[in-house]
Amino acid sequence: MRRTILASDRQRPARLGEAVQSNIQEVGGVHSDAFRAGKGYAGPSIHHTPDLDHPMKLTSRELPSRLQQGPLPEAMLLYGQEQGVAASHALLARRAVLSAEDEEMDFETHHGADLDVGRFLSGCNAFPFFAKRRCVLLKDADQLTAPGRESLLRYLKSPASGAVLVVLAGALDARSPLRKAFEAHKSAWCIPYYPLEGRELIGWIHVALRERGHAADDEAIRLLAERLEGDARNAASEIEKLTLYVGTGRRITVEDVLESVGGSGSQNAFALTSALFSGRAGQALTILDGLLEAGEEPLALLAILLQRLRRLIQGVALLEKGETPEAVIASLQVFWKEKGEFIAQTRQFSARRLANALLRCQEADRDLKSGGEPRRVMERLVMGLAGSANPASGGPGARTAAAPRRSPWP
Repeated sequence: MRRTILASDRQRPARLGEAVQSNIQEVGGVHSDAFRAGKGYAGPSIHHTPDLDHPMKLTSRELPSRLQQGPLPEAMLLYGQEQGVAASHALLARRAVLSAEDEEMDFETHHGADLDVGRFLSGCNAFPFFAKRRCVLLKDADQLTAPGRESLLRYLKSPASGAVLVVLAGALDARSPLRKAFEAHKSAWCIPYYPLEGRELIGWIHVALRERGHAADDEAIRLLAERLEGDARNAASEIEKLTLYVGTGRRITVEDVLESVGGSGSQNAFALTSALFSGRAGQALTILDGLLEAGEEPLALLAILLQRLRRLIQGVALLEKGETPEAVIASLQVFWKEKGEFIAQTRQFSARRLANALLRCQEADRDLKSGGEPRRVMERLVMGLAGSANPASGGPGARTAAAPRRSPWP
């Protein structure tokens, strides 16, 4: 049984001199320029007591270098849809606080859904055994019960100086008490994680393949980017299957991607977006039914739909600025076999229809997280989005536009 020393005597001088550990290595999925370039991180650097006199909001791109440079805060919140990169950054934070030999005694993990509040607070307030500071990781904070959330918020009002609390959470809207507390805190960091898309996703795929000792044709990379929209953690699983399929010593081709990724859930979800944003409501509902029956998570499907919707918004905006379809395709790195369909979809939506579609997705996200029946929420969304598409419209620059299709759902 491990010995726990509570930091009830807060008058004890806190050992806050930070020696950021030199064992911060490249971690799969890290979203930073240095990582994408395949470079390691610099050696250790010594920092003094943090002087955080105002709330600190960082981007996911900035976090790896801040972890390396220090000083570290008393708590940090990593939240958003892109849980793959967030999880890898949580590992970086852990390595910035503790050396490998200190982790056994000075690191612990808790889960929001079944949080033992007493054990969690005890872990946060315990003095470190050997390290300068402890590291406590709280996963799935968006699933905290009301008592658990209140306990966390009370702790943040007076966090222990001898620990770094790393909190992982899914998407949190601006009204979230947890997000508000971290954003307003003077000695905490609050970092949002948005889904990788476009060139960022392509860069991440290049790194993920290189880490596994593989290279791929440019068209294969673009196809992967199309098929792996969504969370990088799920995408990493698909890339792992692809590399096992190809084996060693061979360059990955488009045919490999079609064979390996083509039968996956992400590919079926890609077919869903294809039918949905082309206005084929019946086909989209059939695909959705199959995905849900196969156990696909509604929130993961929603993330993929949002990815495609954002790309369509970008495409329509570029076309309305006078860019040619060829320039739009090149700018957004659309896979060559999908060029015709993508441009056709941009011509079926006006900017206002796309804005309304985005609002529908946000409503579906709230409904799913507030206990709405998943199948009904997703069916309502699919019908609404398919009804927003206008197959008879010429889109940006069109002379005429057919009347919008009306969704049967309210």
